Amino acid sequence: MTRHHSIHTLLGTVFATAALLALVAPPASAGIIEKESFHDEFSGTNENFCDAGIAVDFEATVDGRYQVNSRGPGGPDYFLEKTTVVNVFTAPNGMTATDIQPNTIDKDLSLVDDPEAGTLTIVVLLTGGNRTYGNDGKLIAKNSGQVRFEIVYDYVNDVELSNELVFGSTGTNEDFCAAVLSDWGYLGT
Repeated sequence: MTRHHSIHTLLGTVFATAALLALVAPPASAGIIEKESFHDEFSGTNENFCDAGIAVDFEATVDGRYQVNSRGPGGPDYFLEKTTVVNVFTAPNGMTATDIQPNTIDKDLSLVDDPEAGTLTIVVLLTGGNRTYGNDGKLIAKNSGQVRFEIVYDYVNDVELSNELVFGSTGTNEDFCAAVLSDWGYLGT
């Protein structure tokens, strides 16, 4: 999950904004409040890829849709997102790896508002899978299953206070870093 931290942070920010808007919006009946599709492309360099001390360029494409659901008047609104993410990593030696997450679901399972503290505690389910293909296009690693995080968000100061894994992966957990670094020749096989 660490290689997706920046995407998770971006998605968490989108969620936190939607949750904050939902808390200050007038009461509504149960149903979909907002629904939208999105597309984003970005690139950069990870200066310490997989803690291996090498600078790796990446290009990412994220396509998805989200919706904010009301579960009734006066309560916080729930967030649901489905994304497809494609990351292409390029090593200093010119070799590439492509990581595809074709069907990731990010869904609020529970929301607890503490108005006295100005916080929202969110239990989030992340489910889906990814496949990583090496320089020759062959599958070198896969991960699937689900995890759950508990996020505490301070909506008064617009800051995430904590983000803790509360339920570990239920699926395959092949080592992305070891697979990619081995494929590129940076680790012995």
